[in-house]
Amino acid sequence: MSKWSFSKDIAITVILFLSISFLSFAGPGEDYKKKLDTQNSTRETTENVSSFSKVKSDLPSDSSVSAEKQRDERISAALSASQVGKKEEQILLLLDHKLSLWDKKEGQYVKLKEWECGYGRNGLKAAEIRKEGDGTTPKGAFPISFAFGFAEKENTKLPYRQIKKNSVWSDEKGSYNQWVESNRYVSGEQLWNYKICYEKALAIGFNQNPVVYGRGSAIFLHIKAPDTWESSGCVTVEKSSMEELLTLVNEKVSIMILQNEEEIKAY
Repeated sequence: MSKWSFSKDIAITVILFLSISFLSFAGPGEDYKKKLDTQNSTRETTENVSSFSKVKSDLPSDSSVSAEKQRDERISAALSASQVGKKEEQILLLLDHKLSLWDKKEGQYVKLKEWECGYGRNGLKAAEIRKEGDGTTPKGAFPISFAFGFAEKENTKLPYRQIKKNSVWSDEKGSYNQWVESNRYVSGEQLWNYKICYEKALAIGFNQNPVVYGRGSAIFLHIKAPDTWESSGCVTVEKSSMEELLTLVNEKVSIMILQNEEEIKAY
């Protein structure tokens, strides 16, 4: 063996020894682990912040809660001061596509519940100029006359009528805008044919006192059709909303159908 080869072997052995000693003391595995720990900690912190931000963004802001509270307070004051509000114990209020129920407590109205709702395909129209078949829902304040549907009875404090095969809401001149039971054919809304919409419903006392022929008939608050919120003039809600509503309303309730809250004072 040459002197150079011997020296080379010694050098390699020394380098290997030093490398093994260094690895056993610190090692790249420990550094790598520390690096991973740092990365994981940073990622977890970022994810936690992101998750918290999402949760926070899903919560209503203080300003939106405050604005809604102020709006409810304005509506409460307006309902309490209105002529309808003074004589009733409850008000159903339709504003845009929201239907809310307000209960009078110590002379002031408090909102009990709010639901999504629909109405006539051609919008709202002042009750006194509305006409039969124009596809609008009458604006104004009207009593809720009674509840009706296909069940023999319902869990409600309102008077209740069961739909039979000969039940018709007439549009004939002699019995216009009235519920009629007749074995002969009567022109109007054949209630028996509307198994979904009239399963549970409320009769709105529009065009009742006095009855004006041609102004409109069969205006109800009923369950929406499966494929649309729109109607020919009635107010529509989800079935679950109607079920809940029936249990909450009492006999002294009217409905206000309005475009905006400023119109409450007119009634």
